[in-house]
Amino acid sequence: MRLRRELRRYRAPDTFTLTTQMPEVCALYMVAIGKPDSLGYVMASNFWFGKTVLVAGATGFLGGWLVRRLLDDGAHVVTLVRSHKPESQFFMESMDTRASVEWGSVDDQRVIERIFERHSIDVFFHAAYGADVNRVLDEPLECFKSSALSTWQILDYLRKNRPTCISVISSTDKVYGNQPTPYREDLPLQPLHPYETAKASQDFAAQSYGKIFKCPVAITRCGNYFGGYDFNFTRLIPGVVRSIMQGEAPILRSNGRFTRDFLFIEDAVDVQLLLAERLSENPALYGEAFNFSYGERIEVRDIVRRICRLLDAPFEPVVNENSTAEIPHMELSSEKARQHLDWEPSHGFDRGLERTVLWYRDYFSQELVRGPMYQVNPAAPEIPVSR
Repeated sequence: MRLRRELRRYRAPDTFTLTTQMPEVCALYMVAIGKPDSLGYVMASNFWFGKTVLVAGATGFLGGWLVRRLLDDGAHVVTLVRSHKPESQFFMESMDTRASVEWGSVDDQRVIERIFERHSIDVFFHAAYGADVNRVLDEPLECFKSSALSTWQILDYLRKNRPTCISVISSTDKVYGNQPTPYREDLPLQPLHPYETAKASQDFAAQSYGKIFKCPVAITRCGNYFGGYDFNFTRLIPGVVRSIMQGEAPILRSNGRFTRDFLFIEDAVDVQLLLAERLSENPALYGEAFNFSYGERIEVRDIVRRICRLLDAPFEPVVNENSTAEIPHMELSSEKARQHLDWEPSHGFDRGLERTVLWYRDYFSQELVRGPMYQVNPAAPEIPVSR
C-alpha cells in the first residue's frame, strides 16, 4: 500500500508506457505490478484498476477524497450527486470531468435502479450524509432517509439483481452511544441522538444483509475525520483554524474537556478501500463492522492548543458549557481491524493534524487574494465538539 501511494502521482487512467523518460518510475512499476507486455506497456494490476465503482456522497468530505483516490488508482468512478456544491473537493478539483456524474438522491429508488442499469457496478461506497449536529436536529427524517432507508433499499436491490457487488457502508463511532470506552465491536449499539439512531439503523441493515442474505457488505465505524477540503466550519478542526486565521479566539460549545478519537481523512480512505478488497477475498467478513481510529482520547482544548502552536497563534480557547446532546468521551479500539484486516494507519494524529492545518493556512491565505469561495457567516454558531 505504501508503494502504491508513492506511485500514485505518476498514475494515468489507462496504460503506462515504458520509455527512457521515466526509468525510475518504470522500474518501480515492474517491481509492484509485474513485467511489461510485448508492446512495452504495463497495465496496473492493483485491485481498483478498471473497476467500476459507485460513490454516493461524492461532494461530501469523505466522498471527495474517496473519488480522488479511486481515480488515481485507475478505477472508472460513477458518482451520485444530489446538488451542485461548489465548495467541495469534487467540484473544486474538477473531478466531475473525470468521473461519471449521476444526479439524484441516494434514497430515490428510481435513481439507484437507473444507475445500475447504466453501469456495471463492481463496488458501492455509501458515504452520503455527513454529520452536522445542527442540520440533523433540523431535519431528522432526512437524515434517516439518506442513511438508513437508502441502505435498506440499495442492499435489497443488490440482493435481487447484483448479488456479487461489494458494498462498504460508512457508519460512525457515535452508534455506541454513551458507554465505557474503549468501544469494541461486540458492544451493543446504544444510539440516542437522531444522527446516532439513523446511523445505527443503517449499520444494522448492513449487518443483516451480510449475515442473513450473504451479501458482500461490511461496515466502517470511524473516529472523527479531519483533513483538507472539509468546509463544514461547524466542526472542530476547520472551525478552530478559521477562527485563528481571522484573528479570533476559538469559541467552544463544550467545556473543552470532552474527548474524541480521530482518523486523518487519507487514512479513512485507505480503510474504505482495504475493507472492500478484503470482502472480495473472504466471505467470513460479510456483515461485519470494524472500528478504525488512532485509539487516542484527546481533549478538545488540547487539540485547539496544538493548532495554535502550529499556527504560532497566541490564543486560548473560550469555553462554554451549553452542549447537552453530545457524548462526552469517545475512544475506539481498532484491534479487530488490526487482527482480521492487517490494518495499520499510515499517518497518525499529529502528522495528520500538521498536514491539515497547513492545508487550511494555505487555503485561507489564497482566499485573501482570490476572494472567498465559502461565504463566512458572521453569525456562525459556536464550534461544537466534532461529531
